[in-house]
Amino acid sequence: MYFSKQDALLLLLALCSRIAIADLVNSGYDVYTATQVMIDDASHSWEWGTAAEALLELYNPELSVFGSDPFPNGQIPSANPGIFALAYAQQFIATDEQTLVPDSAVGDPASLGVSAILLGQSDSTYIGAANRQADYILNQAPKWSNGAISQRSDVAELWADFIAMAPPFCTFF
Repeated sequence: MYFSKQDALLLLLALCSRIAIADLVNSGYDVYTATQVMIDDASHSWEWGTAAEALLELYNPELSVFGSDPFPNGQIPSANPGIFALAYAQQFIATDEQTLVPDSAVGDPASLGVSAILLGQSDSTYIGAANRQADYILNQAPKWSNGAISQRSDVAELWADFIAMAPPFCTFF
């Protein structure tokens, strides 16, 4: 992929000023329309969690684990629970279950984990839910012979999409 000097400058400007890259770079489609379609069409735990993470990265990149300073001063950042990503995720998070969403997959409910932890900075109910989810993933979920966490709860299976689900959440533990 080739970037022009203008694209590189816009990317640098976005990274330095925390302006959404989508506002500066023409991706060939309307990112905000695509975001709305994502929200409207999501119907499963992994889709809700992936959408919440995408919303966080788009609108509040400073709170994303992929941001330039994900743990300022070694701490979990404080987040307004009313921001778009967290308000969206909150409606799907079960605060009284072993996992964040009752599901037969290991990694899928964990995709809501970053949101649960950020929500937990102002409501400890979500921290409790996140801790139960982390305990399940790290201590109870099936593991492959090399210790890799299974995507399935009934048998050890490794799935490529797992990497987008649980690891961002696990960075907090």
